[in-house]
Amino acid sequence: MSNNDNQNFEELYENSLKKLEEGTVVEGTIVDIAGNDIFVDLGYKADGVIPYDEFTYGNEKPADNYKVGDKITAYILKMNNGQGNILLSRKRLEVKKIREDFENSVKEDRPVDAKVVDVVNGGVIAETGNIKIFVPQTQLAKRNVELVEYRGRSLALKIIEYDPSKRKIIGSERKLVNEERQQMSDKLWSEIKEGETRKGVVRQLTEYGAFIDLGGSDALLHISEISWKPIKHPSEVLKVGQEIEVKVLKVDKENKKISLGYRKPEDNPWANVKYQVGDIVTGKVVSMKPFGAFVELEDGLEALVHISNITVRRIAKPQDALELGEEVKAKVVEVALDKKRIELSIRELEGTEIENEAVVSEGTEESKESTVIQDATINDSEENN
Repeated sequence: MSNNDNQNFEELYENSLKKLEEGTVVEGTIVDIAGNDIFVDLGYKADGVIPYDEFTYGNEKPADNYKVGDKITAYILKMNNGQGNILLSRKRLEVKKIREDFENSVKEDRPVDAKVVDVVNGGVIAETGNIKIFVPQTQLAKRNVELVEYRGRSLALKIIEYDPSKRKIIGSERKLVNEERQQMSDKLWSEIKEGETRKGVVRQLTEYGAFIDLGGSDALLHISEISWKPIKHPSEVLKVGQEIEVKVLKVDKENKKISLGYRKPEDNPWANVKYQVGDIVTGKVVSMKPFGAFVELEDGLEALVHISNITVRRIAKPQDALELGEEVKAKVVEVALDKKRIELSIRELEGTEIENEAVVSEGTEESKESTVIQDATINDSEENN
């Protein structure tokens, strides 16, 4: 074979091989997995190799999802890695796809998932793939939380500023939360009806009631609707973060106001009052006013003892005769269920006790006198004998 023939053969062989160059994407067949390195037949005079540090951004290992004979696509970094192989990268393809997906999410205003990898002055750094996003503290869902608590946390973000040329990407968790809450609010107001029962979460307690998150909108649960038993503050019954079942009492869609009820009708102590006029009852003094004292007969059921019915003595105020927490016995003198009122009298029982004591006292004196007369009669009899 002449030199010309040899030269033509080499040219034909070279031309039969793929034309590969750096920066292009190729597909090949895995011929070996050595440790964590993948060797790939590209149909070229040299094999390609994907080292582990160019395999993926995740924790996946080559043997987890690949085996000899599988097809794999990679990006050409160098035509010669210094050892005669073509240096390939699967990670670069991930970066390209991550970047494309990210840019599409920004264009379409879709949320992106990112993990907080660092805490910096004024916010946190979150990462998705190899894309770093700055989230200012004012754009976090919870402002009153230490930033270090966000480290390692996954966040769903809306991108509010994107400038690739300046490598400036700013995300907001708050914007996404607000948008989702608005959607929930719209749904709530389109569906909510008076009389229905819903579940909610206690978000805030005030002196006049509690604000309940119904999922998209907060509603007021007035303190008078929390318990049948009089309470001074909602915290006596509820706590922030507690999930409760409430009844929708009133819906004002025009002014966006919802009133709720928490106490249950079946727990109403006035629904089954068993007391009647003339009954003798025992209760505890729970509060005192200038006009009288309130005595708790049952949980949530209180009766009034007017100041004129506290004692037979003349007093200026209930505290002159009673103490808070004192257990007293009284007589039922009025039951007005339509007004949710029961009146008691301690005085009447006090008068009865005085009369009883007088009767006992009189009986004792008569007994003494009878004994004296009897003794005198016995003595006279003995002297006559």
